[in-house]
Amino acid sequence: MLTICRIETFRGEGSMEERGTSILVEPVGVAAFLNDVVAAADADRNALGFFPDSVYGDYCRRQQLFIATVDGDDTRTYGGHLLFDVTFPKAHVRQIHVAAAHRGRRVGAALLNELKTHLTQLGFISIHARVAEDLVAANGFWNGQGFYPQRLELGGMRKNRTIVVRAHELNTPQLFERSGITAADPLGLDIGEQRTRPLYLLDLNVLFDLGPRRERHRLAMDVFKAERMQICSLAISSEIEVELRRTAKDAKTDPMLSFASTFARFPVPESDVLDRLLPRLVELVFPDRAGAGTLNANDLSDLRHLATAVHCALPGLITNDETILNSAPALRREFGVDAISPKLFQAPLDEHEERVVHGGGGNHLITVELASDRDVSEVRELLTEVGVEVPDQVGQWAATGDDAQTSACVRLVARCGSEIVGYVAWPVSLHGAASHAHMAVSERRPGARESAQALLHRLADSVPAGGVALIHLSCPPRQAELREVAAAFGYTASPSASTELMKIAIKDRLRPANWTSVQQQLKRTASVVLPEAAPDYRHVDQAVPVVRPDGERAWVPIFQLESLLAPALLCLPGRAGVMVPIRRRFEEQLLAQSPQMSFLPLNKSQLTPQRHYLSGRNTLKSFERGDLLFFYESLSDRGSGSVVAMGRVLRAYHQEESSFQPEDLLASALSEGQLSEIGSSTTKTITVFDNVMRFPKPVSLRELEMLGCGRPQQLLTAQRLSPAQVTAILEKGFQ
Repeated sequence: MLTICRIETFRGEGSMEERGTSILVEPVGVAAFLNDVVAAADADRNALGFFPDSVYGDYCRRQQLFIATVDGDDTRTYGGHLLFDVTFPKAHVRQIHVAAAHRGRRVGAALLNELKTHLTQLGFISIHARVAEDLVAANGFWNGQGFYPQRLELGGMRKNRTIVVRAHELNTPQLFERSGITAADPLGLDIGEQRTRPLYLLDLNVLFDLGPRRERHRLAMDVFKAERMQICSLAISSEIEVELRRTAKDAKTDPMLSFASTFARFPVPESDVLDRLLPRLVELVFPDRAGAGTLNANDLSDLRHLATAVHCALPGLITNDETILNSAPALRREFGVDAISPKLFQAPLDEHEERVVHGGGGNHLITVELASDRDVSEVRELLTEVGVEVPDQVGQWAATGDDAQTSACVRLVARCGSEIVGYVAWPVSLHGAASHAHMAVSERRPGARESAQALLHRLADSVPAGGVALIHLSCPPRQAELREVAAAFGYTASPSASTELMKIAIKDRLRPANWTSVQQQLKRTASVVLPEAAPDYRHVDQAVPVVRPDGERAWVPIFQLESLLAPALLCLPGRAGVMVPIRRRFEEQLLAQSPQMSFLPLNKSQLTPQRHYLSGRNTLKSFERGDLLFFYESLSDRGSGSVVAMGRVLRAYHQEESSFQPEDLLASALSEGQLSEIGSSTTKTITVFDNVMRFPKPVSLRELEMLGCGRPQQLLTAQRLSPAQVTAILEKGFQ
């Protein structure tokens, strides 16, 4: 077997000097450290399992034991080891261990990198590792090294553990394609160059509405502006040319006939196909005329349009004809063809008319509002600065003067002071199709990060309550800060399209009662399939099987799945939580839960998706990673005395007041002078949370008392909630 010995240098965390890490592969070198390997394995049997001492010697002789050593001035000490089995073309890691004194210095990564190189040169296809599901740190390490969950298995009877089998596919030439599953993109959202646009046939009445004096002129213009933004493609059937020639006074000089000839054209089916399709289409569209023989020339023309769409397997027809539009559900069910009104190409601009002001870092004020015609030159200047070509500005980015008057897309600008720092545009999404947004920020200007956060929040707000959306976000090259901010919002980078980011957003809580509905929406919208039934909750790192758009099955931990589907929360049977008190004046700043809009700038904490709840020192024991977090608005400060919102605990930790950094308070509702209001101790508990969701119906103090969690002494501090209490609060809050 090929042997490799490579020296890699790493800088230890907090180290003042570099230390060399050597990876030993040769049996002669490895044998000198066998006693260290045995001692380390025996000391950590919970994670590594048990092997007899003689086994390590056998693995050493077979060159399936790697040793990491850390070089001192005159010494070489044991740093860690990696033990693996090989059954071509797969390898299985049996043990990986890093000595406590050398953790944080990427020793484990060095061992795995050596193994990856070693096996790639030998033509192996993959490496597998079995990790207990409850070992949170270990699973985090393997995920960081590119090992994705492949399946779950039951462990031994003694410990009754669930085992996550993880896999890493090597970059080896293979007869079959790799699965494409990666730890970075477990849902398989990387669409790269595979993005396709639906192609719709145009009815003649939509073409006529392009005339400036027509009542529906603006609607027709929005259809064509949507095409310019690459939301769809437009075509005609040969029936339109027949209609125009039939109705034109002079076909040779008719401008509409000339205009129609610029579109892609689909021929009307042959007579034998029409004879098969038309009778059923007549029954669906003109049921009252089906047996009366009263169809006129226009009716027959409409039917030939529909027959063309059906025969050519096109998504649908854009028309103003109310009779056809009323038949849309039946046409969709039977033929898979949509009848679409031009009204569907109008974006809901009224939802974004409100001008919103955020408080940013320092003294920045970030204002987000609809772009107007006076912003055109400044927006074009920003896009040119970040490298967007002029044709793209006119098309996909909708940055021309006439687009300021269109309702075919939402266009927002973010200002820091009076200067435009960010811009986003997204058109309508047709029938649950993906939403394609374009966003850019000027990263050299003050307030760039806050502007990116504010615009991403507004994009997320475009998803309706209870809705499921697939968002494709395009950004210019070299927008590092925008991509970093987007990652915090749950966006995944596309390896095959360097400027494309992707995200699934579910604005709902998933529970047994709505699981099937959300599962079907997710399948239709993003081709991602959750299990048929809601699983029972064991812990936040339990893996859920998910079928990706490419048909591969991936196993995604609940904690990661909630991040990828944010702001979704998986409110599954058996999941516990914690309830915390919050005063009204802090709640309005931290959660923005007041039904009335504030006339003052929104708190800086509302820009970030991950916010901080600060509490006293002794509350740390109440928080567990992955808890559902319920906010009780206390009666003080004229509060409502009810649970008003929920979120998810990411982590909780102690921090001394003297070591608080500006970002710690930026994400909270408190200023430095207000820290004394949450207890006299100088040590505070910081709880980081996300996925905030407002209760449509706040759960009152009386209802909490009936659930056994509303007594006065309980409401003064954080309290644990049982799974039964969590379920009851959710049922009352989301009636």
